[in-house]
Amino acid sequence: MRSVPAVADLLSYGGPPPPTLAGAASAWRLDPLLLAVALLAAVGYLAGVARVHRAGGRWPVARTAVFVGLGLTGLAVSALGWPEVYAPVLFSVYAGQVMLLLLVVPFLLALGRPIGLAQAALGPTGRARLTAALDSRWARFFTVPVVSPLLLAAVPFLIFFTPLYRFSLTHAALLSILHLLLLALGAAVLLPVWESDTVDARIPYVIVTLFAFIELLADAVPGIVIRLDTHPIAAGYFAMLARPWGPSPIHDQQLGGDLMWCVGEAIDLPFIVMLLVQWVRSDARDAVRVDRELDAIDAAERAAVGAGPIGAGPVGADDAGSDDGMTRPWWEADASIFGDRAARYQRPPAPRDGDR
Repeated sequence: MRSVPAVADLLSYGGPPPPTLAGAASAWRLDPLLLAVALLAAVGYLAGVARVHRAGGRWPVARTAVFVGLGLTGLAVSALGWPEVYAPVLFSVYAGQVMLLLLVVPFLLALGRPIGLAQAALGPTGRARLTAALDSRWARFFTVPVVSPLLLAAVPFLIFFTPLYRFSLTHAALLSILHLLLLALGAAVLLPVWESDTVDARIPYVIVTLFAFIELLADAVPGIVIRLDTHPIAAGYFAMLARPWGPSPIHDQQLGGDLMWCVGEAIDLPFIVMLLVQWVRSDARDAVRVDRELDAIDAAERAAVGAGPIGAGPVGADDAGSDDGMTRPWWEADASIFGDRAARYQRPPAPRDGDR
């Protein structure tokens, strides 16, 4: 830690004053691009909710509260508030802001299910266009997130170990565009995972979960590398800045590495939980779909042979001795590996030599 700054150092320093808890509420810096994005997202989401209600539908209040109250508020605080003011003078704040815009804010926005709201609010033409966009080649790169989650671990390397970090400190427009790209990338990766049923992602959950665990380990690498680096990143910039208060550049950088490590791992755990939840939901949807298809096949077969109602089952040896009005056990009627109905979805055995 540095000593108490001299008066001459304070006069030559042109950055914000030492941060205080009381001053955090008044520390704001206007970013027109991010402010416009936040306002458009809020207006669009609320307009979609109103349109669903006018059509006689319902949209959960909790999703609206999470999207607007937590997601967009988090975006405003991250990109316009205290982190935006102190990111140019503190590496740790800059690193925390990157993780907020890349992981935390998109995670909160995903919980509001904006894609599902768009499909519920749009008309047939708009819904068809949205579906076509989600089925495009570029969208599939994110809606089948095997490689895309690894991008979240690669982005910090791209920022801090290239000239991009140094240039963004001295060019406000570049920093604003970088913030928007971080938000867009995080949303593109996390939204399709949480709304896989909406975008029809056809995610191979076993593979994606494996990659999620790999990404859990990979996320720690940038923070660890920055934490162990003994040379300040953008040392020339901070030497010219001559910040007279707070930690030294190397200690501030180490704190930033610890922060990146902790935030990355803290978000990865809910991300894996999201995958497991979607896995269970996908299996349930598949079971319902298969049951409907099998019910339709059974109804067609009974209509062809003049059998009784669907619940009675076909007349044959398997039903001999069964009592009228009895219900078949669920393990016989379920479209699973145990039920006799599942045999229709299994590959038939290869013919033996004697059967040819």
